[in-house]
Amino acid sequence: MMAATAKEKGLAASTTNPPDTNQPANSAASEPVAQPMSQYARKREAKLQALAALQGVALHRLADGRWLACRWGLSRELADSDVQPWLNRMGGAS
Repeated sequence: MMAATAKEKGLAASTTNPPDTNQPANSAASEPVAQPMSQYARKREAKLQALAALQGVALHRLADGRWLACRWGLSRELADSDVQPWLNRMGGAS
């Protein structure tokens, strides 16, 4: 005599799939790939951070290439192309 299957017993088959081992836990996308920065890009990044610091703003590079500007407990995400104009509006010299 054979054992009864879940369908024969009237039980619903499990719909859960095994976890995907290729993705990090609690992540919607894969991790960004670190790429070496050119000397020009490093110099530009340092200049933007220095200009921001003179205005009391902490400027941090995010993993996806955008920037996070923080001042007085407030923060704002900026696209790479928006940082220089934003600093100019805040009163920084270019």
